[in-house]
Amino acid sequence: MNNAMVYGVANRVDFVIGDFIQLAPSLKGDVVFLSPPWGGPMYRDFESYNLDMLQPRDGYSLFQIAQSITPNIIMFLPRNVDLAQVEELAWLSSPPLNLEIEENFVGGRMKAVTAYFSCNAV
Repeated sequence: MNNAMVYGVANRVDFVIGDFIQLAPSLKGDVVFLSPPWGGPMYRDFESYNLDMLQPRDGYSLFQIAQSITPNIIMFLPRNVDLAQVEELAWLSSPPLNLEIEENFVGGRMKAVTAYFSCNAV
């Protein structure tokens, strides 16, 4: 919320705090931002982080639930996420979604991946 106030857009953003799984059926929005728990520092122990490893719900389930709200979905994921699985989310959607992958760097080191899904050109 603080960032929205700093950038002068707080009056254009609705912040909803609660359990996404419980709230999703009643939500409608322009964009859903998902930043699911990665399982703590153990995510670094895997060469390739599988979307099924996200907890308490796997990445496929979370994505499907988010699609009931909007096709415009942003997922903040571990740097070692299996990108083939992320791409699969886009092309398994009906209709298939556009996808843009952004690698997030801090201090010259990749820390995370942000995936942008959209039914419009990205």
